[in-house]
Amino acid sequence: MNKTPKEELDRRIKALQARLAEAKIDGALIVQNADLYYFTGTVPQGWLFVPSDGHPILFIRKNPNRIRSETPLEHLFNARSPRELASVLADKGYKKFKRLGMELDILPFNQYARYGEALKPGEIVDVSPVIQAIRSIKSPLEIVILRQAAKLGDYMMRIAREALKEGMTELELSARIEMAARIRGHQGYVRMRGFNAECYWGPVVSGAAAAEPAFVDTTEGGHGTSLALPAGASNRPIVRHEPVIVDMAATINGYHADITRTFSLGRLPEKLETAYRESLEILQALAGDIHPGVAVSELYIKAEKLADKKNLLPNFMGFGNGKAGFCGHGVGLELDEPPVISRNSKAVLVPGHVIALEPKFTFPGEGVVGVEDVFLVTENGGEKLTKSGYGVKI
Repeated sequence: MNKTPKEELDRRIKALQARLAEAKIDGALIVQNADLYYFTGTVPQGWLFVPSDGHPILFIRKNPNRIRSETPLEHLFNARSPRELASVLADKGYKKFKRLGMELDILPFNQYARYGEALKPGEIVDVSPVIQAIRSIKSPLEIVILRQAAKLGDYMMRIAREALKEGMTELELSARIEMAARIRGHQGYVRMRGFNAECYWGPVVSGAAAAEPAFVDTTEGGHGTSLALPAGASNRPIVRHEPVIVDMAATINGYHADITRTFSLGRLPEKLETAYRESLEILQALAGDIHPGVAVSELYIKAEKLADKKNLLPNFMGFGNGKAGFCGHGVGLELDEPPVISRNSKAVLVPGHVIALEPKFTFPGEGVVGVEDVFLVTENGGEKLTKSGYGVKI
């Protein structure tokens, strides 16, 4: 397994410490798995304390020998509870915190209360925006891994094209893609940050089922396999002349690439084919506008204007109350990272951002068509990392 080099972790931790010092936060206590991996190179059961000045301390609840072999961090201690953690911190000179940072976007209230009782800071403040901002700008090492994830995504789309047959179910198609991807190194788990944002690998859905809104905030619904997770692939047979939309996350060494292709056994109905061509035109137009300094809200507004020109705005990114409200998002250690390509976003593109653009159209009772590709923001514009062809008819 590839380990994260110490100098890479040092750079990330120093970036966090600079932001903590700027905000007059004494230190950050990190508990979320993706953030732990980003700053430690592993996913321990435990906590990482990053002071605004000084060395980080990793506290391990279980399997200390394994964790010591997986992370290059040097200051590691065993701790079974927040109280033990507080005791060690006090011994190291961190007795009282005026302001302690934690990931309040994901921390349950009962955990928040436990840490407050054990550490007794003057104030617990949210460091999630700081961490997500740092993580959103990918390093050269991360970009190498994201290129690998994009290649895996292209391979998954190739398998989808080769495997698709009339009469097979959505689940059968999804399973064939998954098996091939797992053999190629897909880690099998897709991380998302949003509250109740549950995702398997992504929807593999067809026809009218794809256009039915689901509990997930996306354009494609699907029935799923039960009401316990009512979204995604089901036992619905795939038939001719209807869109089959494959929207899957390819994940390598923790990093995600998000890719979507639309397929059809035979020609699509003219209305859907027209909308699909428009999704390609929007994708190409937005790709041409990717440059440092561009407000992501401008990309979303441009996509809406282009859809409106073709009288397709009511179907853009959903229909009625089922609209997603975005047409792209950042990708990295989580599938739903900033910047989010939406009308109200304040984000501006910078070199190192990696974003997925996904213009799609939903037609109730008929299906969903669209595409999604991953782009790296460079000094010179946007570099497309996913390279699969866009042919629909099989």
